[in-house]
Amino acid sequence: MRIYQISIAEDMRISTTQVAKLLEVKASSATDMLKRLSCKGLVLYSKYQGCEITTEEMKVASVIWEQVTLTQRFLNTKLGMTMEDSQRIAKKIISLDVPILFGKMRQALR
Repeated sequence: MRIYQISIAEDMRISTTQVAKLLEVKASSATDMLKRLSCKGLVLYSKYQGCEITTEEMKVASVIWEQVTLTQRFLNTKLGMTMEDSQRIAKKIISLDVPILFGKMRQALR
């Protein structure tokens, strides 16, 4: 998700250094991670050039991002949870992948 956030905020290509700083890991660890993501077709990685999210994964990431923000907003506004708690819980809720739940949250927030 963090690579997605940078992708939409900045230029599509993200340097390995940016990824390492964002994830608070060494550059070598970020490189290894990007190589694995590239093998799975999730990012386009080039040595010394960094990476960018594939078009297909950009679509998937945007849906996930929408679900996370919707869930956080619901937990904050309807249940009065703190931002910290809503962020932690939202990440768990979206892993359930229950479309009807997200639809009901949208309705409740109108």
